[in-house]
Amino acid sequence: MPRNKHIMKQNLTRRQLLKRSALAGAMLSAPSTLFAAERQPLRIPPIIEVGRGRPVRLDLRPAQTQFNKGKLVDVWGVNGQYLAPTVRVKSDDFVKLTYVNNLPQQVSINIQGLLAPTEMIGSVHRKLMPKSSWSPILSVHQPACTCWYHADTMLNSAFQLYRGLAGLWIIEDANSKTASLPNKYGVNDIPLVLQDQHINKDGIQLLDLNQKQFFGKRLFVNGQESAYHNVARGWVRLRIVNASLSRAYELRLDNDKPLHVIATGMGMLAEPVEMPSVTLAPSARIEVLVDLNDGKTVSLISGQKRDIFYKAKSLFADNNDLVDNVILELYPEGMASVFTTKPSLPAFDLDSFQLKIAQERRIALRPLDRLINQQRFDPKRIDFTVKQGSVERWYIISNEAVGFTLQGAKFIVETRDRKREPHKQLAWQDTVWLEKDQEVTLLVRFDHLASAQLPFTFGVSDFMLRDRGAMGQFVIEE
Repeated sequence: MPRNKHIMKQNLTRRQLLKRSALAGAMLSAPSTLFAAERQPLRIPPIIEVGRGRPVRLDLRPAQTQFNKGKLVDVWGVNGQYLAPTVRVKSDDFVKLTYVNNLPQQVSINIQGLLAPTEMIGSVHRKLMPKSSWSPILSVHQPACTCWYHADTMLNSAFQLYRGLAGLWIIEDANSKTASLPNKYGVNDIPLVLQDQHINKDGIQLLDLNQKQFFGKRLFVNGQESAYHNVARGWVRLRIVNASLSRAYELRLDNDKPLHVIATGMGMLAEPVEMPSVTLAPSARIEVLVDLNDGKTVSLISGQKRDIFYKAKSLFADNNDLVDNVILELYPEGMASVFTTKPSLPAFDLDSFQLKIAQERRIALRPLDRLINQQRFDPKRIDFTVKQGSVERWYIISNEAVGFTLQGAKFIVETRDRKREPHKQLAWQDTVWLEKDQEVTLLVRFDHLASAQLPFTFGVSDFMLRDRGAMGQFVIEE
């Protein structure tokens, strides 16, 4: 893959300033419709429905796609397509899974959010060499949630994820199937895989692995830029995964109405929670409902609404902003829905959050220095060992805003800066966003085994920083 050269920020020359000023003036005098993006129908990843014991083959191999119209380029993917298909399985089923590596590099795969031993879900130490395969049998025993699977190769996960090794893994259970929720995949239950990219004039992905972090200027959803989706009037469910390398997304609607949050990547809330915006860290997932009963078009965006003045001003800025911050336009169609009341969620098991704390740990992050408690990743070092079935309280603080994640376990956010999280937002998670110098306490539960040969990992969720050492390893023993 070509790599762009690292370009230092420079002051604008007088010629550049005059050119940008002229362009800004032209933008302000032109009709706003001129700048509307040419949107395309949203691509929905194909779905693999897993029956009890049904074999599933995931062939990691080169593919092709178009990031720029008319420019077919080489990428990576699964089963012949860019990105990976969605795998959907029922809780209490087992899956005969086979990974086949037809790529030129060794690969490690992680199913983030699936709670099982590392022998089943993988580890950074479980390497799949080129022209080889791995066939674990997965036993799924957890409530409904939205997981995702992605490249997790030691020191090389960012490059492989960026090339296209990412997809959703959906777990359903008896309660979620009977709940009053939109559940028609790709129709009113819509998967959204978010990635920012840097694409050159030939339509080729560029990635400078010498950068500390990566922020692409163009936003792609399910491998597509500037997408829309036609839906029936009523409620629509969005399953969103942040598959970007470094960028967090501040999700909101452009009509200033709230998002109705119903689930994190690890499970449902007690009831839908109205929130004006939600910050989604790399590797985090969230499920939200959007009310389209009024029949009006609405856009899911990242950040603030933009007008023509923002676009003109952005010409003078050299920052990490996206060129277009619209994630997806939703076009409601047809007659008004007969059912206009808010959907309901499955029964909530409050008893599962009655936790007895066995131990406390303090974790200090310096992400840009790739340090956790003053140490960088060492593949031969186990940072700590915990007992299966135990719960620990972790105090986490970072000197930079960053996502924090862990594999093979789950947590609830107890406090932020010693203020308790709202009870209505109580839910299991595996990834959380940390603001700069903000102390967050997590109650972490460890239910599945991980050996010293195949440990679980924890650390920042920024894939660029993880590859450079901002992560650690832990073992869970009986």
